[in-house]
Amino acid sequence: MNMKTLLYTLLFALLPLAAVADDVRLTRPTLTLEDDTLTMSFDIDLSAVRVNSEQSYAFTPCLRGDDGFRALAPVIVTGRKGEYKMRRKERRMARRHGFDSPYAVIHGRTDERPFHVSYTASMPYEEWMGQASVVLLQEGRECYEAHPELTVIEPEPEVVVLPLPAPGEVCEPCMQMVTFLAPKEEPLKVRSEQSTLYVEYPVGKTVFDPAYRSNAAEMQKLKAILNPLTEGDLVTFKSIRVTGYASPDGSVRTNERVSAQRAESFALNLKGSYNFPQEILEVESAGEDWDGLVRMLEEERPAYAGKALEVIGKYDNLDVREARLKSALGAATYRKMLDTCYPRLRRLGVEVDYEVREVANEEAAQLIYTEPKMLSLQEMYRVAKTLAPGTEEYRRVYEIAAQTYPDDVVACINAASANIVSGDFRKAAEYLERVKDDARAWNDLGVLEWLAGNFENARAWFDRAMVAEPEKAKANLEAIKAYEPAAE
Repeated sequence: MNMKTLLYTLLFALLPLAAVADDVRLTRPTLTLEDDTLTMSFDIDLSAVRVNSEQSYAFTPCLRGDDGFRALAPVIVTGRKGEYKMRRKERRMARRHGFDSPYAVIHGRTDERPFHVSYTASMPYEEWMGQASVVLLQEGRECYEAHPELTVIEPEPEVVVLPLPAPGEVCEPCMQMVTFLAPKEEPLKVRSEQSTLYVEYPVGKTVFDPAYRSNAAEMQKLKAILNPLTEGDLVTFKSIRVTGYASPDGSVRTNERVSAQRAESFALNLKGSYNFPQEILEVESAGEDWDGLVRMLEEERPAYAGKALEVIGKYDNLDVREARLKSALGAATYRKMLDTCYPRLRRLGVEVDYEVREVANEEAAQLIYTEPKMLSLQEMYRVAKTLAPGTEEYRRVYEIAAQTYPDDVVACINAASANIVSGDFRKAAEYLERVKDDARAWNDLGVLEWLAGNFENARAWFDRAMVAEPEKAKANLEAIKAYEPAAE
């Protein structure tokens, strides 16, 4: 039980005690309440008491209130000299108030006996004692009464430092501390998918044959995109663009014609395979892909790259450029470039643009694990709201959102917050590292510093976070105080 100290500061005036005491002094009485026990302490100065060898006087301290009275064991002064043995009379004086013996007996001649008594007595506390007066009785007669002013000194509250939440456990306080942001509305969910296909054709042919060489494997890459989109009624196709690219070997005119015809043939195959309407199919020819060749040479840096790049940069006419390239590199080197670089320039680029309809929560709860790209951030977060914070499912939904939209600041901050709540502080730090320059991330950075026990750094981040989330930052500055050890 907490201790309350009731401090009385009293300086008592002179006590006239008839013929036996010119003045008896009580100095600095103190009342202390601890565990429902009241303890009274004071000093009595009895130097002025005069008694002969046959006399004994009892001085009895008392507490007196409107609803109660409590006498304490008396202090007896006797004039008997020599070796003292308590007499029956003195015991009777003590028993008068329920005590077996006096608190103290002062005996002997006035100039020989001690005259100071340090008095301490304890008793069960009762409510009336808080307003009681202090009375001193001499032989049953009241010889002094004081009404001390009561000063209550409240004990300092015990400071309990809460332990910091541990990694790997659900962080209950973090649920109110972290930042969860609402994403921008996406009224139309427009998506785009791209695929590069290295389709092969027999020499001099432009008709696409899905069974020729590795074409089936290349087609499988496109099917992995198209097949899920054509299932159900989620998607409306807006356009499918097929672009043909050629390598620089041969004439520019021939390469442009061949790349266009091959792209057209491939688009017709797509139309028949998926029953796409003609109006969404677009066919383009990019012709000779010199830009692609330059990128390869700059990135891969084969031994002939410097000379080849010099020639390419020197001539604008593409047919002249090809002829000069052959002569500058020599037949053997040009053949090496023809074999290693040119096949990768001959390709088809397919870009699929489509729109996804809005989905309800029940459907979104399934798609988020199978086709998350079909969902907007709003739809994903509506699923998260149906889950208990701190659970694995809850954390996973926010992580899928961040993986689907890796460049979205809101997705990264929310994924960090979900991981903090779930106890994965390391993963949260990885998400926040991507967006640490955004003011909306600073509150969560403060939470991570607090969880690491870096209170000074945490306060610095919360102070900075005032620009984005002033109320939450202020609340967090207050909340972390309960976890901070007192400064030594």
